[in-house]
Amino acid sequence: MGILNLAGRAMVANSKLATVIVAGLILASSGPVAHALTYTTSGAPTQLSLGDTIGSPYDQLQIQGVTNGTINSNTTSIVLNTLTFIAGVNATIPATYNNQFSFTESLTINTGSSGPSGTGILTVPFNLIISYADTLTIVGGTKLSIPVGSSIWNIVVNSLTIGPNGGGSITESLTAQISDPVATPLPAALVLFGSGLGAMELLRRRRKSRDSAGSAA
Repeated sequence: MGILNLAGRAMVANSKLATVIVAGLILASSGPVAHALTYTTSGAPTQLSLGDTIGSPYDQLQIQGVTNGTINSNTTSIVLNTLTFIAGVNATIPATYNNQFSFTESLTINTGSSGPSGTGILTVPFNLIISYADTLTIVGGTKLSIPVGSSIWNIVVNSLTIGPNGGGSITESLTAQISDPVATPLPAALVLFGSGLGAMELLRRRRKSRDSAGSAA
């Protein structure tokens, strides 16, 4: 008879033990429900030079430093931050820059004042086309997984095109898709531990039953 069969018989014979083991397995394998959570993107306001020296009024990407929001059971998309693309009146030499620029920020998910939280670092690459009107493109698809307690939240950055910008500033919101948390797989050792407890209880009850029969004889 296998150890899992022994564990099953022990749990039937001892409902209290079964309740403890099952409750432990459920708590270990389940994650927080996607309801009334909050998220924060953090970092000081950032100004990136896209060709000119920092401080120039042209060719900048300004990134809002902090964004706060909520996540509930209906949330599928969150706003990461606000981007402002500033371009001057360009003239002579077109150029294309693919995967040469990026910015980095942290993203934190909180499950409540007394619950667990998790933080991940998100690096967002973008492309830039310089012409008579400049265009900045976040290709999208960048992924980030954030462990929060026993669950993992998955975030995928959405694509975004800002421009063409022939001079001045354009502001857009950078968003991402967020999926319901996926429970962390239950460790195999924990399953074996629960099975072992069940087998030990069954053996103890058999020994007690045999001793009682011997005494009666």
